[in-house]
Amino acid sequence: MELYYISYRGAWDFFPITRLNALNIQELEQSLECQFQNHFQAEEIEQLAHEKLFVQRKSKLNGMTFLSLIVFNVNTLHQESLNDLTVDLAQNYDIDITKQGLQNRFNACAVSFLKAALENLLKKQLSAKVSFPHCIEFKRFLIKDSVCFQVDDSLAAYYPGSGGSASKANVRIQFEYDLLNGTIVDLSLNAFNDQDAKNSIATLELVEQGDLIVRDLAYMHLDALHGIIENYAHFLCRLNSTTKVYQEKDGEYVELDFSAIIKFLREKKIKQFEQVVALGEDKTLHVRLFLFLVPTAVHNQRIRKAQKNAKKKGYQLSKAFKVRAALSLFITSAPAELLSIDASYRIYSLRWQIELTFKIWKSICKIDQVKKVGKERLECYILAKLLIIVLCWRIAWFTNSLLKRHYAKDLSFFKAFKTLMRDMHRLEKLFVAKAIPAIDYLLEFLKISEKKHVLEKKKGRNYSPALLSSSLTFEDNEVFEMILAG
Repeated sequence: MELYYISYRGAWDFFPITRLNALNIQELEQSLECQFQNHFQAEEIEQLAHEKLFVQRKSKLNGMTFLSLIVFNVNTLHQESLNDLTVDLAQNYDIDITKQGLQNRFNACAVSFLKAALENLLKKQLSAKVSFPHCIEFKRFLIKDSVCFQVDDSLAAYYPGSGGSASKANVRIQFEYDLLNGTIVDLSLNAFNDQDAKNSIATLELVEQGDLIVRDLAYMHLDALHGIIENYAHFLCRLNSTTKVYQEKDGEYVELDFSAIIKFLREKKIKQFEQVVALGEDKTLHVRLFLFLVPTAVHNQRIRKAQKNAKKKGYQLSKAFKVRAALSLFITSAPAELLSIDASYRIYSLRWQIELTFKIWKSICKIDQVKKVGKERLECYILAKLLIIVLCWRIAWFTNSLLKRHYAKDLSFFKAFKTLMRDMHRLEKLFVAKAIPAIDYLLEFLKISEKKHVLEKKKGRNYSPALLSSSLTFEDNEVFEMILAG
């Protein structure tokens, strides 16, 4: 065993490494530089700023300075005034600009510039190679959802809310990522009334052969399901309570009798059942239907909740709904050799990982804390937060990969994000100033994470890494021929 020494914060430390040679270190450093220090190249950022007309002539406030000003000040943007930002420009960038001059730079061109910077960042993380175990059954495991939050009512013309007694102005952020390696597939800012069902059709071009798409009911319109299959991918989702289900008998399609199935399951004391069915009026979508019988208490609770909602909206529950409420119903296009009925329930429960991500966005990144500002300034602020979220996301996933591989531990993303978001200055030195070598920063963060950011198993709760490993088959796929020893 050899020792690989690294330095950070003026001190020296070491990590013991086996099978280490000069080529390994060089490969690791090159990969880290590609993944983390090539994200914000000055020439590239300035080119984007000129292409989007944010900078049209020689200006004391260039693209990189503007991006750094708001991206690495995201923790305080919700409370800083324009004057505060001009003071920051004077103190940290030696730029003297008036409040009105800065306000004028928050325009449609600035929004286009930051959107382009975000799209560029997402493209780079899509092409980056990180060492993650390879899944045998599926190429990617995509989960998607949206998070909404209220903005000032004066922006209702641009970001209309749901109407009624609810907020007049809301924004919606669509987010989709690969649960196997953290790669972000979709991250976009939309109006609240751009519904999930519409988005599921609009983003079908992002689906690739071999994907497993796991989404909530709102995204799974029958047209979207057909589109996923046409792209040679598979889906797993809950069955909509209003979707008609048919089974083939004697060469004809007859509607599935859920009452008879429930009676059969109870009589035989069977908790789950699988059947091939056809969906929709045209019966052209053939899927595997998984039926899980729920306890009576859960069935009654579902009915009470649905009746309360129906009363509020002025309609009555149908008999068919009440019958189906006794079952948890899932559909998939994946064949049995790729996805078993037992694994399906565990895999679908992992969709809730995205809700934990939104919790991080709100409680740590303060994505929903925005002050009363104009449309373009608001959009710039939100895009700045999304940019820093992507940067921290990549650090966290890379650390999780090393932590799992070399320490047999899993990262708590919540704890990791708290640490990352507390030190914007060091992130700026890593990504913009290039004053900290990526390998130093990452190995330092790994060392901290091994002690302070470990995901704890909580009694009575599902442990997501265990759910994933017990549901799919993985084989090692190392990028680096090196092993960090604990």
